[in-house]
Amino acid sequence: MCAGPFREISGVCTHPDFQGRGLARRMMMKLIRRQMLRQETPFLHVMTANDRAHGLYVRMGFRDYRQSVVRVIAPDQCPFESDFPLR
Repeated sequence: MCAGPFREISGVCTHPDFQGRGLARRMMMKLIRRQMLRQETPFLHVMTANDRAHGLYVRMGFRDYRQSVVRVIAPDQCPFESDFPLR
């Protein structure tokens, strides 16, 4: 997502077997560096319960700006499943 000079960093995930090795941090640093060289401002979102990721982002210099409500719909509760199969 982008809005003016703001560019979202999204979907950075590390499989549990590989966590704690600095892989997400290195990926984030590369993405941030690229954005800043293009005069873009990186932003991201993180679920409140994801303490590990939130801690990483704070250590990298991100700060909390706003909380938003997010609704997650399970595949068996999707009202459009007949039109757009999720399986």
